[in-house]
Amino acid sequence: MKMPHNTKLPFFSYGIFKPQQLCYFRIRDMVKSTRDVEVDGMLKAREGIPMLVLSQGTKTKGVLIQFTEGKETEAYKRITEAEPDEVYCWGEVIATNNVSANTLIGKVTDKDNSDLEEYIEWDGEPDPYFNEALEEIEEIIYNIRLERNYKTFFHLQMAYFLLWNGLERYANLRYHLGKNIHEKVLQIAQEKAFAESLKKHVKGKREIYSLADISKYILDPNNPEKSIQYYSQIRSITLNRGKAFLQDFEIMKYSLIELLEIFKDLLKDASK
Repeated sequence: MKMPHNTKLPFFSYGIFKPQQLCYFRIRDMVKSTRDVEVDGMLKAREGIPMLVLSQGTKTKGVLIQFTEGKETEAYKRITEAEPDEVYCWGEVIATNNVSANTLIGKVTDKDNSDLEEYIEWDGEPDPYFNEALEEIEEIIYNIRLERNYKTFFHLQMAYFLLWNGLERYANLRYHLGKNIHEKVLQIAQEKAFAESLKKHVKGKREIYSLADISKYILDPNNPEKSIQYYSQIRSITLNRGKAFLQDFEIMKYSLIELLEIFKDLLKDASK
């Protein structure tokens, strides 16, 4: 996506670049000031991704972000690199008190406009994958602590897939929307909060093997890159019978409990 024409203008953010949202970390170090404002336009969402549609008679709430002098071009470069041109283009709007600002305009067709959910103000925190899904996972963990059978293993496995969907949702919002989802999840290993939480919740090393190529995956509290690969591979764990079942059960259970706590720490850190 091309840069905005006038990078000296402030940025009107209505979505993931607002303070306490998942992508604010990209520009935080270049922000001089912020204040709540409104602009003319409808706020739509496609698969949870907010998009501003310019129109009269409807207001959208957001934040006017003024960048530090001399840092404006770099700030807009970071925003542009994070957003795909298939979804957005740059445009100018008039915010509260007649202030001109750059903003991301959603590429919405007439058909999309009638089908998409409408908002006045967008907030990523109430996302069901970050709230209700985690509550459901916690309930499953609580209910299976004393049982070790095939049925409870399947419950653990279903909960793990739900948790991984939440992690993918997090990565999809936090990193470039156009990249391969697996690559984006792997970027989570670069986050300081992930490394710190890994050490906090993982007590020792574990390893599993891929049935596809006999590769070994290691969970190491001191190695975030290897650990995120390990947690990804857990989705492919195959249920064995006999004595091996208990080992598979424990691997699935502890991986679910650990990754749930790590994910909660990531969400907490991202909302600062």
